Amino acid sequence: MQPIKPRILAIDDTPGNLFTLGTALVSEFDLEIATSGSQGLAMARKSVPDLILLDIMMPDMDGLETCRRFREDPRLAAVPVIFLTALTGVESEMAGLDLGVADYITKPFNLDIVKLRIRNTLRLVSLNREVRASEERMRFVLEATGDGIWDWQIDIDQISHNEAWCHMLGLDSSFLHHPIATYVERVHPEDLAAVEEALDYSAQGNTKFTVEYRIRHGDGHYLWVSDTGQVVDRDRDGKASRMVGCIKNIDDRRRSEADIQRLAFFDPLTELPNRRLLMDRLQQAIIRNVRNNTRGALLFLDMDHFKQLNDTHGHAMGDAMLIQVAGRLSGCVREQDTVARLGGDEFVVLLEALPADAVAATNSAKMVGEKLLGALNSPYLLGDVIHHSSPSIGLTLFGRDNENIDAILQRADQAMYAAKEGGRNTLRLLVDGERLGAA
Repeated sequence: MQPIKPRILAIDDTPGNLFTLGTALVSEFDLEIATSGSQGLAMARKSVPDLILLDIMMPDMDGLETCRRFREDPRLAAVPVIFLTALTGVESEMAGLDLGVADYITKPFNLDIVKLRIRNTLRLVSLNREVRASEERMRFVLEATGDGIWDWQIDIDQISHNEAWCHMLGLDSSFLHHPIATYVERVHPEDLAAVEEALDYSAQGNTKFTVEYRIRHGDGHYLWVSDTGQVVDRDRDGKASRMVGCIKNIDDRRRSEADIQRLAFFDPLTELPNRRLLMDRLQQAIIRNVRNNTRGALLFLDMDHFKQLNDTHGHAMGDAMLIQVAGRLSGCVREQDTVARLGGDEFVVLLEALPADAVAATNSAKMVGEKLLGALNSPYLLGDVIHHSSPSIGLTLFGRDNENIDAILQRADQAMYAAKEGGRNTLRLLVDGERLGAA
């Protein structure tokens, strides 16, 4: 039996765009097309798709209004929407994010990126569905059979558990009763302060105790639990003397949430921050520059002749090289800096906390750029193949609070192309769009 293809509804008033998308996606997805927002709404209401590709700039009803209509329909509100746009401004992206848009795909289309982003978005939806299903299963088990129960006699510092608690933590029956200190020793050191604060708040205010933390399993690893409890007895002075509660294992949910976080903000191949996370960190860097009277720098890198490696040895070999490039870049910068992958063989390095003086900041950034050149020029061992490559690097500074993050990235990109035009394997500097210079 053939697997069911995900159903995608593409809405765009330009037939050429629909033809391009249809040709690229038809083998992997069940694609339906609409040439207007109203037509797309009617088709979606008739048969709910798994994902919607939606053009922003359309006559009569633009993509933003069409998306609002989708969100107002209970049957369509949860369907992920990816905007198709030629706009790159922060304002349009913020408007889309306010509507819960899953992602953006810019025109002209890079079809490999289009397919990758569609797959990632569908995977995110699947992971969210798994999280919700997992929570429902845990709730059913807790209601039917109970979970890990604890009973803390505060006045004598003793705590008791049921068999399910011991089983959850891989402990034998000798842990059914023990001093509270034995329990405290099992809580992850990084989480202990939060647990103690929540306990104190509950004991003093007679509110429900609830916290998520890591606790050491009998085999030594830590697992995430959700812990809920309540004071049930107080002494004549009103001081809490007994609390009871239960914990449930939320390790699977936490792992799913971590997977969702990685897919949303990190490149799946290199595990570096992706464009979305880079743009957020760049915006925060600008804010810190103003507050701390510092400057920042952006280095845009493109690996020279990378396509030849893919064409000669295959994409698996190219991926192996990109992973090594990511490792070398990360090894050349400070912990406070950011190395991101935009896609393909394009990388960006964000340097923060450079001197306020433009000359000093430029010299510091150029030193890092030269270090990156040297690191990326070393041979790459790819299986049995020794491959030589080099980068073209564009460098620009930023520091003003009114700078547009797209403009900063565009400056660095222009400087990188100047490096390619200058013979590749070099570093070029572009300052505020005024001049290109050899670094």
